Amino acid sequence: AAHYSWLGRRSWQPLLTDISLQLAPGEIVALVGGSGEGKSLLLQSALTLLPDNLRMRGAISLDGTPLCDASRARLRGHTLCYVPQGVSALNPLLTVERQLGRAARLCGQSGSRERLMRYQLPATTLDSYPRQLSGGMAKRILACTAALGGARYILADEITAWLDEGLACLLLGQLRELANQGSGILWVTHDLALAARFADRIVALHQGLVSDTLSCHHLRQGQGSEMLRAHWQALPEFNALFSVPEVS
Repeated sequence: AAHYSWLGRRSWQPLLTDISLQLAPGEIVALVGGSGEGKSLLLQSALTLLPDNLRMRGAISLDGTPLCDASRARLRGHTLCYVPQGVSALNPLLTVERQLGRAARLCGQSGSRERLMRYQLPATTLDSYPRQLSGGMAKRILACTAALGGARYILADEITAWLDEGLACLLLGQLRELANQGSGILWVTHDLALAARFADRIVALHQGLVSDTLSCHHLRQGQGSEMLRAHWQALPEFNALFSVPEVS
């Protein structure tokens, strides 16, 4: 990140250091960590979406081939797809059907209404504008946009934020279907409990470094760094105050 002195001199200071992770086809990797750890920045750097006051050094490879910034920009939208955190990414002037159809055609896919109905979207939703959608439905539309493009890798930023558990599980089930079809998914989340249920692996960021890379099975067994274990044990599922008493 760029820092400026009173004299206008610019210096660069790292926000993320020595970040190394892999994402395989058909795999969901949950990227977890506290607010301000740089999870969203990591996704944006992979897609060359960083603002001018940020820069990235390092290598990103696809199938063993290093990708330059121009290559990643060309792959964005079909091979690499970004599901943003904010629903403001939807065009307010287009209905859902026109929006999804346009996304499909830009990727060389069919944008027919019949194809859109495969994603179990209500017919009334297809005729709606973004301002008429609930937050959960708007995020489903963003996920459908990624699915229609047939992306090999999907980078999803906090797509379950502000959703109740039922809607969050519905959306994550949709991501799991995409993974089962061969897409690799890197999912940024604060919800460690949901990550343990739906992801295959957990990658944790702490103070600008990768503190943990482990399977969800190992997380449930109590493995990981002290910070990650403390976070896991602090979940309501492990707190007697929130537990449901057994009825004999």
